[in-house]
Amino acid sequence: MEVKGFTLLELMVALLIMAVLMGGARHVSHDWLPRQRVIAASNQVLGLMRRARLRASLRGPVYLCDGHTLCEHFNTTDSLLLASDGNGDGVLKTDDVLERLTLPTGTVVVWRRFRGDALRYGRRGNLFYQNGHFLICNRGKARRIVMNVIGTARIEPGSADQCPASP
Repeated sequence: MEVKGFTLLELMVALLIMAVLMGGARHVSHDWLPRQRVIAASNQVLGLMRRARLRASLRGPVYLCDGHTLCEHFNTTDSLLLASDGNGDGVLKTDDVLERLTLPTGTVVVWRRFRGDALRYGRRGNLFYQNGHFLICNRGKARRIVMNVIGTARIEPGSADQCPASP
């Protein structure tokens, strides 16, 4: 009669392999995943800005603003709106929303700007006397989207110490 089982050495090797895999999973969840979420969010925001600029040059003024306040003020947010002022009165309504962007889980955007509560693209695709940057953060990882008055934008590395404290 033959007894089958694991030797102590085989069990120790299996436990060592599991420990290495769990250490790698911790790295993925605490470092790699937030970095990838920030990269994805910054690319999405830059794409939304480019669509806003194009739409403004074709159809008139377009706003990019906080998705929770309908452009009344800009807080640290996880949602952005692309809206058009259909009436031209400067007051946006729910019907004026053209597109809504929700950022990846745990990712927020902060607008550091010279003036205004919404980024406004004019008829020529330029910004309405505004410049500044969007700071995109997720668990200690950050990137900036820097814009200038003529409406162009670029992505740069950001400083995580400028990010708002996590809840």
